[in-house]
Amino acid sequence: MKKNTKGLKLYDSLDLSESENEEKLLDVYQKWASLYDKDNDDELGTVSQPKSVQIFQRYVKDKTKNIIDVGCGTGLVGLQLKKLGYKNFDGIDISKEMIDIAIDRGYKSLFLGNLNESLPFESNKYEAAICVGVFTHGHVGPSRFKELVRVVKPGGIICFTVNEDVYKSYGFDDAIKSLEAGSVWKVLELSKKDYMIKKSVKGIYCVVEVI
Repeated sequence: MKKNTKGLKLYDSLDLSESENEEKLLDVYQKWASLYDKDNDDELGTVSQPKSVQIFQRYVKDKTKNIIDVGCGTGLVGLQLKKLGYKNFDGIDISKEMIDIAIDRGYKSLFLGNLNESLPFESNKYEAAICVGVFTHGHVGPSRFKELVRVVKPGGIICFTVNEDVYKSYGFDDAIKSLEAGSVWKVLELSKKDYMIKKSVKGIYCVVEVI
């Protein structure tokens, strides 16, 4: 049977060597939304969502905490959180088409928003944040760590992934160390694990506590 790679080709059509503007990303995700879950499973072998939530649960044991899933997409992280019994998690994404799919995946509320801009939340709103697949080619750079920190309360947990291909070239490694040195957060875990198995791509999985 011939594989359907239309959605994946839309993503690959981005000039991933340069930062893309919001309009182009929105167009890609609008067209890819209906195929996103299938392509991540069949073509990419993406395991970042379950792996991230497995790590997250080690640090956020209280299933009633107020959580934000930043860059929630179609809600694959939400499905994992729901499976593990988390009750109060919201999601935010730049794509309405992605959010429309995420509606039935356990989220308390869903919002349109872009991490490259200010998120539509007051400071210290959430007790924890999870951000999977956002820090990657042509999407969001390390300068936006500060926005995740802003919306999470002191003592709260942030769990995020970084595609290994941009970890050093985009300066994520230096930014993580700099924020720890500046007493913005404390790094609790930093490890390299499978990210997209069928593409032989690893990801950096990081957990920090906001100071």
